[in-house]
Amino acid sequence: MSFRRLVSDLGRLCIQTASQSVAVQQQRTIHASVRAADSIRDAHRQGTRVAAGRVETMEGTTGAGTQTAVNTSSLDARLPTAETLKQQFDGVAYHELPVVYIRASKNNTLVTVTDTKHEVITSTSCRLEGFKNARKKTTIAGQTTGVAAGQRLVRRGIRTVRVQVKGIGPGRMTCVKGLTVAGVRVVSITDHTPLCELGPRPRKIRRI
Repeated sequence: MSFRRLVSDLGRLCIQTASQSVAVQQQRTIHASVRAADSIRDAHRQGTRVAAGRVETMEGTTGAGTQTAVNTSSLDARLPTAETLKQQFDGVAYHELPVVYIRASKNNTLVTVTDTKHEVITSTSCRLEGFKNARKKTTIAGQTTGVAAGQRLVRRGIRTVRVQVKGIGPGRMTCVKGLTVAGVRVVSITDHTPLCELGPRPRKIRRI
């Protein structure tokens, strides 16, 4: 076999190899770690002293330096995009849908419905639905409030809404369930609960 023929065959093989399509998967690097149960503060409160070598193992998280590659292509397909704002739901654009604001505190659940101009359509709470005192902070009260708000929306001809939840009270998701029970279609649920990064200053360590 001549050298020229060998070069031509090799070039043809490279072209065929390059023309093959390769499926590429989108992956992200996610930090996964398990929180350490013990801390130096707990040890001080119990009156025990911590050696200097155990400080790094007790504070922070274990395995914080590990990285895991996870395929997020299926998850990214469910996240909203710029085209979602123009998507039609029952003939109404997404950004023109009424918004149901749910304030789930530890003692009550407040529901307020506004339009795109932030004008209040209707509002209710567990107290207005007949729950008093400690009964306001139950899951049944939250669901009843959601059903009542949903029935008011249906009577006004509103059957498709967006939901924005704030707070971690007991009526958090039961109120959303009550809306769906009343016949209201929930397009999206947004969690708007604020998270304090630092928060208030903790109590001083007790010294014995």
